[in-house]
Amino acid sequence: MNAKHIAVAFFFASATLVPAQALSSLDKGLVIGNILIQGYQAIRGNGKKAPDPTAKTVDSFCFKNKMEEKITIKLSGKHEEETITKELVLQKDGKECTYNLPKAIYQYEILLSSKDVYKKGEYNVYEESLMTINHD
Repeated sequence: MNAKHIAVAFFFASATLVPAQALSSLDKGLVIGNILIQGYQAIRGNGKKAPDPTAKTVDSFCFKNKMEEKITIKLSGKHEEETITKELVLQKDGKECTYNLPKAIYQYEILLSSKDVYKKGEYNVYEESLMTINHD
């Protein structure tokens, strides 16, 4: 039985649980609206897709800048003997992503607009992620 059949069955089961005479028109509207929303969610699913453990890349790897200034992020890593480098410039309150990034351990460097190094480190990229850069 697929999700559409479940939603339709749920709709008819819910409609028979509450007698129509016991509800005002506002209550009926709320009940019907709730049933429609739950049916839509059942058909659509939860919206999250599970990461593919056999994939060699991640769909997106994003950064969000919560600093008071523009920052630059430099990524570098090795995947199957190939060196991967990325450079992202994020405006204040901005967000940037890199797509189809190979899974690997990346060294990152966060530079302030003055070109001073704010933070350095490494990160294992194995699934879609959003890194938020905050001022400590």
